[in-house]
Amino acid sequence: MIKFLMYTGLGVALALPSIAGTMGSIEPEKTSSRFSLGAFGGYGAIDGAYGQDGNFSQARLSGDYSFRLDSFQNMWLGLELGVQSGNTMRLKASQDIINSTGGLPIQAVLKPFVDLLVSTKISLSDTSPFSVILKGGIAYRQLQLQDRTSISDTLGKVNGEFQAGLGYNLTEHVAVNLTYQGIYNTNNAKVSINNAGDIAIAQIPTQQAGFLGVVYSF
Repeated sequence: MIKFLMYTGLGVALALPSIAGTMGSIEPEKTSSRFSLGAFGGYGAIDGAYGQDGNFSQARLSGDYSFRLDSFQNMWLGLELGVQSGNTMRLKASQDIINSTGGLPIQAVLKPFVDLLVSTKISLSDTSPFSVILKGGIAYRQLQLQDRTSISDTLGKVNGEFQAGLGYNLTEHVAVNLTYQGIYNTNNAKVSINNAGDIAIAQIPTQQAGFLGVVYSF
Protein backbone atom coordinates (compact mmCIF):
# COMPACT_ATOMS: atom_id res chain seq x y z
CA MET A 1 0.00 0.00 0.00
CA ILE A 2 2.87 2.40 0.71
CA LYS A 3 4.30 1.74 -2.74
CA PHE A 4 0.85 2.28 -4.26
CA LEU A 5 0.56 5.63 -2.47
CA MET A 6 4.03 6.72 -3.56
CA TYR A 7 3.42 5.77 -7.20
CA THR A 8 0.05 7.54 -7.14
CA GLY A 9 1.66 10.64 -5.67
CA LEU A 10 4.40 10.53 -8.30
CA GLY A 11 1.78 10.44 -11.02
CA VAL A 12 0.07 13.46 -9.48
CA ALA A 13 3.39 15.30 -9.28
CA LEU A 14 4.13 14.62 -12.95
CA ALA A 15 0.71 15.96 -13.92
CA LEU A 16 1.08 19.14 -11.86
CA PRO A 17 2.99 21.21 -14.46
CA SER A 18 0.06 21.04 -16.89
CA ILE A 19 -2.37 21.87 -14.09
CA ALA A 20 -0.27 24.80 -12.92
CA GLY A 21 -0.01 26.06 -16.50
CA THR A 22 -3.71 26.88 -16.44
CA MET A 23 -3.24 28.93 -13.26
CA GLY A 24 -0.71 31.41 -14.63
CA SER A 25 2.99 31.78 -13.89
CA ILE A 26 4.31 31.37 -10.38
CA GLU A 27 5.98 34.50 -9.08
CA PRO A 28 9.28 34.02 -7.21
CA GLU A 29 8.93 34.17 -3.43
CA LYS A 30 10.04 37.57 -2.19
CA THR A 31 9.72 37.14 1.59
CA SER A 32 12.63 36.23 3.87
CA SER A 33 10.47 34.38 6.43
CA ARG A 34 7.07 32.71 6.43
CA PHE A 35 4.58 30.63 8.38
CA SER A 36 3.08 27.53 6.75
CA LEU A 37 0.16 25.22 7.54
CA GLY A 38 -0.03 21.70 6.13
CA ALA A 39 -2.75 19.05 5.92
CA PHE A 40 -1.75 15.51 4.89
CA GLY A 41 -3.31 12.11 4.39
CA GLY A 42 -1.41 8.86 4.05
CA TYR A 43 -1.07 5.17 4.67
CA GLY A 44 1.55 3.27 6.61
CA ALA A 45 2.39 0.51 9.05
CA ILE A 46 3.68 0.05 12.57
CA ASP A 47 5.82 -2.95 13.48
CA GLY A 48 4.95 -5.42 16.20
CA ALA A 49 1.22 -5.69 15.44
CA TYR A 50 -0.82 -8.88 15.27
CA GLY A 51 -1.69 -9.88 11.69
CA GLN A 52 -2.47 -6.84 9.53
CA ASP A 53 -3.51 -4.63 12.44
CA GLY A 54 -0.42 -2.47 12.00
CA ASN A 55 -1.48 -1.24 8.54
CA PHE A 56 -3.61 1.88 8.83
CA SER A 57 -4.64 5.17 7.24
CA GLN A 58 -3.20 8.29 8.86
CA ALA A 59 -3.86 12.03 8.98
CA ARG A 60 -1.39 14.75 9.88
CA LEU A 61 -1.59 18.51 10.53
CA SER A 62 1.50 20.70 10.81
CA GLY A 63 2.60 24.27 11.37
CA ASP A 64 6.05 25.47 10.27
CA TYR A 65 7.95 28.73 10.71
CA SER A 66 10.88 29.04 8.30
CA PHE A 67 13.31 31.61 6.93
CA ARG A 68 15.37 31.93 3.77
CA LEU A 69 19.16 31.73 4.11
CA ASP A 70 20.97 34.84 2.85
CA SER A 71 23.86 32.79 1.45
CA PHE A 72 21.60 30.18 -0.22
CA GLN A 73 18.53 31.88 -1.66
CA ASN A 74 17.05 28.55 -2.78
CA MET A 75 17.11 27.09 0.76
CA TRP A 76 14.68 27.54 3.65
CA LEU A 77 15.28 26.39 7.25
CA GLY A 78 12.43 26.03 9.69
CA LEU A 79 10.92 24.51 12.81
CA GLU A 80 7.78 22.39 12.48
CA LEU A 81 5.25 21.23 15.07
CA GLY A 82 2.88 18.47 14.00
CA VAL A 83 0.03 16.33 15.31
CA GLN A 84 -0.83 12.93 13.84
CA SER A 85 -3.57 10.34 14.20
CA GLY A 86 -3.05 7.00 15.94
CA ASN A 87 -4.32 3.43 15.60
CA THR A 88 -6.15 0.68 17.50
CA MET A 89 -4.44 -2.69 17.07
CA ARG A 90 -3.60 -6.03 18.61
CA LEU A 91 0.02 -6.59 19.64
CA LYS A 92 2.22 -9.47 18.57
CA ALA A 93 3.19 -11.68 21.53
CA SER A 94 4.18 -15.27 22.19
CA GLN A 95 1.35 -17.78 22.43
CA ASP A 96 2.36 -18.59 26.03
CA ILE A 97 1.83 -14.95 27.05
CA ILE A 98 -1.50 -14.76 25.22
CA ASN A 99 -2.72 -18.02 26.80
CA SER A 100 -1.71 -16.95 30.31
CA THR A 101 -3.60 -13.67 30.04
CA GLY A 102 -6.97 -14.80 28.72
CA GLY A 103 -6.27 -16.51 25.40
CA LEU A 104 -7.02 -13.50 23.17
CA PRO A 105 -4.53 -11.19 21.40
CA ILE A 106 -3.54 -8.15 23.44
CA GLN A 107 -5.45 -5.02 22.40
CA ALA A 108 -3.69 -1.63 22.47
CA VAL A 109 -4.15 1.93 21.25
CA LEU A 110 -1.45 4.08 19.69
CA LYS A 111 -2.78 7.50 20.71
CA PRO A 112 -2.64 10.58 18.46
CA PHE A 113 0.81 12.06 18.95
CA VAL A 114 2.93 15.18 18.45
CA ASP A 115 6.35 15.74 16.90
CA LEU A 116 8.89 18.55 16.64
CA LEU A 117 11.06 18.72 13.53
CA VAL A 118 13.78 20.87 11.99
CA SER A 119 12.81 21.33 8.34
CA THR A 120 14.82 22.10 5.21
CA LYS A 121 13.36 22.97 1.81
CA ILE A 122 15.68 23.33 -1.18
CA SER A 123 14.37 24.57 -4.54
CA LEU A 124 15.94 22.80 -7.49
CA SER A 125 16.55 26.14 -9.24
CA ASP A 126 15.43 29.78 -9.23
CA THR A 127 12.68 29.03 -11.73
CA SER A 128 11.77 25.40 -10.95
CA PRO A 129 8.55 24.76 -9.00
CA PHE A 130 10.03 21.55 -7.59
CA SER A 131 11.84 21.35 -4.25
CA VAL A 132 13.43 18.71 -2.04
CA ILE A 133 12.14 18.51 1.54
CA LEU A 134 14.11 17.04 4.46
CA LYS A 135 13.01 16.99 8.11
CA GLY A 136 14.42 15.49 11.28
CA GLY A 137 13.52 15.59 14.95
CA ILE A 138 11.58 13.74 17.64
CA ALA A 139 8.09 12.30 18.11
CA TYR A 140 6.38 11.72 21.46
CA ARG A 141 4.08 8.69 21.27
CA GLN A 142 1.89 6.85 23.78
CA LEU A 143 0.81 3.20 23.62
CA GLN A 144 -2.01 2.11 25.96
CA LEU A 145 -3.29 -1.38 26.75
CA GLN A 146 -7.07 -1.75 26.38
CA ASP A 147 -8.22 -5.17 27.49
CA ARG A 148 -5.65 -6.29 30.05
CA THR A 149 -5.14 -5.37 33.70
CA SER A 150 -1.74 -3.84 34.36
CA ILE A 151 -0.04 -1.74 37.03
CA SER A 152 1.16 0.53 34.21
CA ASP A 153 -1.16 0.33 31.22
CA THR A 154 0.30 3.31 29.31
CA LEU A 155 3.79 3.70 27.90
CA GLY A 156 5.15 7.04 26.63
CA LYS A 157 8.31 7.25 24.51
CA VAL A 158 10.31 9.86 22.61
CA ASN A 159 11.79 8.47 19.38
CA GLY A 160 13.73 9.88 16.46
CA GLU A 161 11.84 10.85 13.33
CA PHE A 162 12.92 11.47 9.73
CA GLN A 163 10.93 12.77 6.76
CA ALA A 164 11.96 13.23 3.13
CA GLY A 165 9.97 14.19 0.10
CA LEU A 166 9.29 16.27 -2.97
CA GLY A 167 7.30 19.50 -3.14
CA TYR A 168 5.65 21.23 -6.07
CA ASN A 169 4.58 24.91 -5.94
CA LEU A 170 1.16 25.39 -7.51
CA THR A 171 1.22 29.12 -6.71
CA GLU A 172 3.40 31.46 -4.64
CA HIS A 173 1.50 30.38 -1.52
CA VAL A 174 0.23 26.83 -2.22
CA ALA A 175 2.33 23.68 -2.64
CA VAL A 176 1.66 19.95 -2.90
CA ASN A 177 4.07 17.68 -0.99
CA LEU A 178 4.73 13.96 -1.28
CA THR A 179 6.56 12.72 1.84
CA TYR A 180 8.00 9.57 3.41
CA GLN A 181 7.95 9.42 7.22
CA GLY A 182 9.80 7.10 9.55
CA ILE A 183 9.66 7.06 13.36
CA TYR A 184 12.29 4.58 14.45
CA ASN A 185 12.60 2.23 17.42
CA THR A 186 12.35 -1.55 17.88
CA ASN A 187 10.45 -3.99 15.66
CA ASN A 188 8.00 -5.01 18.43
CA ALA A 189 6.50 -3.76 21.70
CA LYS A 190 8.49 -6.31 23.80
CA VAL A 191 5.34 -7.68 25.44
CA SER A 192 6.02 -9.62 28.65
CA ILE A 193 4.49 -10.58 31.99
CA ASN A 194 5.91 -8.79 35.05
CA ASN A 195 6.37 -10.12 38.59
CA ALA A 196 2.82 -9.12 39.51
CA GLY A 197 1.45 -11.27 36.69
CA ASP A 198 0.42 -8.26 34.60
CA ILE A 199 1.05 -7.59 30.93
CA ALA A 200 3.97 -5.19 30.43
CA ILE A 201 5.09 -3.33 27.30
CA ALA A 202 8.60 -1.89 27.05
CA GLN A 203 8.75 -0.19 23.64
CA ILE A 204 6.65 1.56 20.99
CA PRO A 205 7.73 0.00 17.67
CA THR A 206 8.95 1.65 14.48
CA GLN A 207 6.28 3.07 12.17
CA GLN A 208 6.61 4.23 8.56
CA ALA A 209 4.19 5.91 6.16
CA GLY A 210 3.78 7.84 2.94
CA PHE A 211 1.86 11.15 2.91
CA LEU A 212 0.36 13.37 0.23
CA GLY A 213 -0.74 16.82 1.32
CA VAL A 214 -1.23 20.53 0.70
CA VAL A 215 0.83 23.27 2.34
CA TYR A 216 -0.26 26.92 2.47
CA SER A 217 2.40 29.57 3.20
CA PHE A 218 1.57 33.04 4.49
